[in-house]
Amino acid sequence: MKNINAILDEFLEEQKTRLKERTFRDYEDVIFLFREYLNGYAYQYLDDENRKKWEAQWEEGEAFFTELFGQDELTENQISEFLDYFLIRKVMGPESLIKKAVRVMKKFSKWMNEKNYSKDDYQDYFEEVKDLPKVEKLAQLIYLCARNAPESQYEDIINSSFLVSKIEKGKLWLEDDLDGTGVIGPVLVTKGISDLCQEGWRINMEIGKTSKGWYILESGNVYRY
Repeated sequence: MKNINAILDEFLEEQKTRLKERTFRDYEDVIFLFREYLNGYAYQYLDDENRKKWEAQWEEGEAFFTELFGQDELTENQISEFLDYFLIRKVMGPESLIKKAVRVMKKFSKWMNEKNYSKDDYQDYFEEVKDLPKVEKLAQLIYLCARNAPESQYEDIINSSFLVSKIEKGKLWLEDDLDGTGVIGPVLVTKGISDLCQEGWRINMEIGKTSKGWYILESGNVYRY
């Protein structure tokens, strides 16, 4: 059975013959980052037997996930965490990178299915993840909104992870994931933010309360769940 490195290399070799050079470089960049993710984080999804195998190699300084394991460890779990978590939180990639990554990983998943490396092409997941570039765009808008927060003596300041529970034009209502004290709002935002944001998304940020409402003071990451 081929290891993951060999599978990724095979995928790139086949794409090289059909893609323009510039587009192929995008594929190389995304697959490079996917390898980095797999070797750094994918061990978390291993069963007990394979986890012991990985740990034994790790103790010897040779724990390269993509060398040790094959197609059975390339699943929707790894693909979704790479796109939804690693690229956003660790790489902090721009919207353009997120778009490229979704496109490349969708092609890779379909290719694995065609090559019988996977029983599923995960297209249901990719239908959901098509909104992922909007997540990064929203993070940029929240950053700009925080920079324009009014100078004020804030009655209360909360720094947390918030669930977006309700949206109106220029306003968000949030639930504090860490505190659980109920709905906070309205948080006054730009129309661009309220247009782009979706109920059920999560935002890491700092907000401050005034007599007029809450304002975003510092921005962080945005997640689809």
